[in-house]
Amino acid sequence: MSDPTDKPEPALPLTADSPIFWAEELIDHVELRRFYAERGIKCFACCAAEAETFAQGARVHAGGPFGAFDAAKLVEELNALARKHPFKPETAWNPGLFSRVLEFLFPAKRE
Repeated sequence: MSDPTDKPEPALPLTADSPIFWAEELIDHVELRRFYAERGIKCFACCAAEAETFAQGARVHAGGPFGAFDAAKLVEELNALARKHPFKPETAWNPGLFSRVLEFLFPAKRE
């Protein structure tokens, strides 16, 4: 039986096999949400992001309504974003379920 404390800690560089939620642990939330919104990516605060890797997410969404994405290219861009905008506790946004549903149903328009 494995020890739950043996789980790897979020660290850069992200890879296609990194859990998606690691981006939220390593990148400023304002910038990460903007990055995802510009690309139509719905990973921020997604409950599946807690269990899926970027590679798994790319496979799952290949035929879905949000379209496919290249996991390797995405993590390359996320690594650059993380270097430029590391996580800052003062800008962290931890939405509740209601906020997640509203954001999913009525995404904010970004200019």
